[in-house]
Amino acid sequence: MDQLLLFLVRDPSLTQGGTTLDAMVWSFVAMVSALIAAGLGAVFQPSKKFTAVFLAFSCGLLISLLCFDLMEVALEIGGIVAALSGFFLGLVTYVWINRRLSHRGMKRRCSSTCGGLGGVDVLNAEQQEEKATAMALVFGAALDGIPESMSIGISLLENPLVSMSVVFAVAVANLPEGLASGAGLRRSGLPVGRILAIWSCVVALCVIAAGLAHSLMESAPDLLKAMTTAFAGGGVLAMTLQTVIPEAYEETHDLVSVLGGLGFALAFCIVFLLH
Repeated sequence: MDQLLLFLVRDPSLTQGGTTLDAMVWSFVAMVSALIAAGLGAVFQPSKKFTAVFLAFSCGLLISLLCFDLMEVALEIGGIVAALSGFFLGLVTYVWINRRLSHRGMKRRCSSTCGGLGGVDVLNAEQQEEKATAMALVFGAALDGIPESMSIGISLLENPLVSMSVVFAVAVANLPEGLASGAGLRRSGLPVGRILAIWSCVVALCVIAAGLAHSLMESAPDLLKAMTTAFAGGGVLAMTLQTVIPEAYEETHDLVSVLGGLGFALAFCIVFLLH
């Protein structure tokens, strides 16, 4: 079954990892779901409840990604000090950048009401600044997607097979953000073509991030590999706690725990079956 996951045909006895091209292709596979979801959100404009269910489910997926495919690998490669150092560096970096974006009106990029345009009460004011809003959305969505894409590139460093649990978790986690932002930006007056162009840029940035993470880390010492892997993990956790869970809880309330648990259980089963 694992052979079906190879992007290029190779001798399965080889122990080297995948190529940079592999990393970029699989990052595209994972991230393109956000582009598709943004288009669907712009056209059909799903309800907040519908989007929140996906958000809650993705919480568990992202936590599973953090535990089994990032921090565990970082610990094995570089030890506890390198893993925790990279983890907190990634977490603090995400928090700082996210705060800077929030000051620019990018407070709720997963909200289906405003699609990252700020609070509902300032929606009309933000409509007058479509260009600035679009750029803020690109930065905000890329901030979420870059650590996820880095995790895909890093997962191919030691293994020619992409970790399907990573790809699956990233792809599903991107659905609610794409749906919410697509619907919200459409309500703000942006045409569908502009929305798809914005998200195409986001996907491209994340694909480049996966390629860079793989190529730059390929010959790096194990300590740096471990810190980079954990850095991506810290970014994923901060994104989940600050962006995903709050928006999911607003509509699902106590059900967020059940849905998140289902997401975690599904990812856990995937890890168990494919490893």
